[in-house]
Amino acid sequence: MVSKAVLLLLVVIPLAYCRIYDKCTLARELLHVYKFPRKQIPTWICIVQHESQFNTAAINTQSHDNGLFQISQLYWCDPPSHPQGCHVSCDRLRDDDIHDDVQCVRKIFNEFQRINGNGFKAWTTYTQYCRGNNDWIINECNL
Repeated sequence: MVSKAVLLLLVVIPLAYCRIYDKCTLARELLHVYKFPRKQIPTWICIVQHESQFNTAAINTQSHDNGLFQISQLYWCDPPSHPQGCHVSCDRLRDDDIHDDVQCVRKIFNEFQRINGNGFKAWTTYTQYCRGNNDWIINECNL
């Protein structure tokens, strides 16, 4: 019986530190809390939907991408003892607090904006799924 209780805790405890957003809640939070430009919100929602399915604990073990925005460990978040571009631990990108995720996303976006004129191109899903007018994605959100 003890082993079942331990197993249950191992499954439940990590879930307590993640959050699965619905698109309208995330859209409102990005707009009102984090002050993202209104015109960018539909594209961010599209990217998050395709990258993490709105799950803050998402991890891609093949590409080493982490969290809600699937930020790359190869360039941006810190594996143990190896600082990267955002100077944030990859583990912190997989919790329910997206403040550090947003700071890193802004840094990535601004860097790609500077380099090639489109910050969204840092996310591969942008070109494939999210380029163009995505306003319809958040029509029901009443922003």
